[in-house]
Amino acid sequence: MNYQQACFYIEECQQGRGRFGLNKLEEVLHQLNDPHKKLSFVHVAGTNGKGSTAAMLSSVLTKAGYKTGLYTSPHLMRYNERMKINGQDIPDEDFIEAAGTVKEVCDKMGGIPIVFEILTLMALWYFAKEQCDIVILEVGIGGRIDATNCIPSPKVAVITQLGLDHTETLGDTLEKIAAEKGGIIKPGCYAVMAEQQESAMDVVREICKQKQVPLTIASVSRMKVLSSSVEGQQIEDKEYGAIFLPLAGSHQVKNLANVLETVGVLKQQGYQISNDAVVDGIRQTKWPARMQRLCTNPDFLLDGGHNPQCVQAATEALKAFYPDKKVVFLTGMMQDKDTDRMLEEMVPLAQEFVCIHPDSQRAMDQNDMCRMLRERYGVQATACQTVNEGIRTAIKKAGDHAVVCALGSLYLAGEIQSFFEKGEQCR
Repeated sequence: MNYQQACFYIEECQQGRGRFGLNKLEEVLHQLNDPHKKLSFVHVAGTNGKGSTAAMLSSVLTKAGYKTGLYTSPHLMRYNERMKINGQDIPDEDFIEAAGTVKEVCDKMGGIPIVFEILTLMALWYFAKEQCDIVILEVGIGGRIDATNCIPSPKVAVITQLGLDHTETLGDTLEKIAAEKGGIIKPGCYAVMAEQQESAMDVVREICKQKQVPLTIASVSRMKVLSSSVEGQQIEDKEYGAIFLPLAGSHQVKNLANVLETVGVLKQQGYQISNDAVVDGIRQTKWPARMQRLCTNPDFLLDGGHNPQCVQAATEALKAFYPDKKVVFLTGMMQDKDTDRMLEEMVPLAQEFVCIHPDSQRAMDQNDMCRMLRERYGVQATACQTVNEGIRTAIKKAGDHAVVCALGSLYLAGEIQSFFEKGEQCR
């Protein structure tokens, strides 16, 4: 098997011909010599902020001297991005070996797992092979029946901000979603949850009570924001003092509070994490496509927000950073998302929209989106056939008087990043 064949095997599973589920995943893992039982985990679930929280925790633990695995989704450009050790993507040769090893066992088991199950199995096998000290494991969807929940009790179960997303799978109320996300909490672990709507916290409190798990609620009251810009935020924390957070937006302060409380819980369990490791780890966190400025003249921002809560956080950041400017939104969305609520957040800030088609079978046609924007919201919208055409069009329309923000789907992020990494300039 070569790299292309490994990717083909994974993509073949996108046809949706099967799903293993947790019981069968446990059987596969047993055939792989139970890699998940050789590892320690911080398990991260939530609607928004999972990736940012996981990335910060990984950076801190790496700085503290631990060999740290990080499993996140989705990727922007290559599958390798989903599996990192100490911040480095899995090398192609290990990716190929992991895919081949998992494929051999799955073929013997019969049936075809879904893509996320394959990648989760690969990641667990790779992290165990490399003898990671600890793994930060981000949930895909939900928590209770998510593929990542095949692991034993984690050191810490972390719940980030919750919202109404994937309601067809997780339930149509915040309380139902909290119950699904809280499914990662197991007897013997500790739990940390971001402070949020009381009804959601009550659900998680009850889960923790039933499973006799200590719960810490992470509040932003522990810190003060001294300054904030698109480049990042200067924070004064009651325990760690001055911290530079390189992620923009007030929502990232909530994620930081979750991270700092999780670090505290890990320290209680014997992990040696110095204040310097915390401060340096946060400062050096890299998590692209989250209110990321790719160029100036005009400012071009990339944000992977793809549900109403994420889009609201992005628009609040835009209002704070550019109070006197309108925004040209470069957008494309999935048909199964709440596009109306997302657009309702974006329209008041918009000079106009440039619509493109994300690389997904679930994506809304860019011409249909333009039509909806014009007819339903009365705003100007232009459809483009390619991402590159959309970028150039949005930059031209922004001119000197507006900013560009690519927002609405993470499926756009990889191509947009690639455009600028090839040396393309705003003007």
